[in-house]
Amino acid sequence: MAEGGATSGAAQIAGMFGGEDNLHKMHADAKRMLADAKAGRWAVDEETGTHLRRAVTQMQERMSALSQRIYLLQQVPKFGNDEYAKRAAMHFLTAMDSDDRSLVRVFLAAQEMLASLSQAIEIAISQYDASDEAAHQVLTTFKDQETR
Repeated sequence: MAEGGATSGAAQIAGMFGGEDNLHKMHADAKRMLADAKAGRWAVDEETGTHLRRAVTQMQERMSALSQRIYLLQQVPKFGNDEYAKRAAMHFLTAMDSDDRSLVRVFLAAQEMLASLSQAIEIAISQYDASDEAAHQVLTTFKDQETR
């Protein structure tokens, strides 16, 4: 379980998404949205999709700025060579990356959620375009039959 600074860091990252529980819900929702988009059950017009894409991209950029720091938290810190320093270093590493509420895992879950959401938006835009084109073809067919 994450402790001290790890908890506050994880909470800060999760706080960007409304808290840890909300982040986990958003993660599941993003995967569902991606599956729905792939199955053709979710489509969005270009204008709405552009706004959604921009919001997701901004969050991905914010997360990217933090990624190097997160990488460092996945490394065993160099506290020293004596037994106590080695145990403290392992404790620190465990606190940073041990369960779904630890800083590294919360960060990675947020990144994965944003990637799934981004992919879902792209597919949903293409689904909308395809359905719009299909509707246009059907209407054109009716219009052509009407003029005969």
